[in-house]
Formats: sequence, C-alpha cells, structure tokens
Amino acid sequence: MIVVMTKFPINPEYAEEFREYAVNRFGEKGLKEQEGFIKMKILSPVNFPPNSQNNIFIIETYWRDMESLKKYTESEAFRKAHENPPPKEWFSGHPVIEVYNLIKEI
Repeated sequence: MIVVMTKFPINPEYAEEFREYAVNRFGEKGLKEQEGFIKMKILSPVNFPPNSQNNIFIIETYWRDMESLKKYTESEAFRKAHENPPPKEWFSGHPVIEVYNLIKEI
C-alpha cells in the first residue's frame, strides 16, 4: 500500500479558513472513483505540549499501489482537484509531498 502525505504549512491567522477549505474541497473532485484509491484523511494540527507551535495540516491518501497513484496524477480528476488553490497568503511555506510504502499496520 502507498501512503501520500501532503503537508501544508499554514499561517496561524488562516488556520480556521484552511480547515474549512480542506474539509469542503479536498477529495470532492472524483478522488473516490479513482482505481486503486483506498481512503483519505485530513489531519489538523494540535499544539502539544501547549507552548509548542504546530501549523502543519496533513492530507493523507492511501493507494493500492504506485501504479494507481501515478494514474491518478495523470487524470482529469487530479487536474480538477488542483484548480483554484487557496490564497498564497494562507501559506507560511511551500506544501511538501511525501510518498511512503506501508510496511506494517496494527
């Protein structure tokens, strides 16, 4: 199984707007219909311990295999999902995409 983690560093003053945007928009442009797609999770940052600052939202998508992920990135659904991104001022840095093989799940 392939896990894709897209990490979005968000300016704290836009955290609530980004949270709402992510919940309402991510995964809504045909992702569920893609061959090999398993699930998506949206993670919202939590400051722990209380004096730490965490401003990274994470979108995780799970895929049967690398071929399924690759086909999605070449699809019309992928193109539509990446139209009209959030305003640049919401971001405190560039989003980062990390791809992993799942080697153990409990």
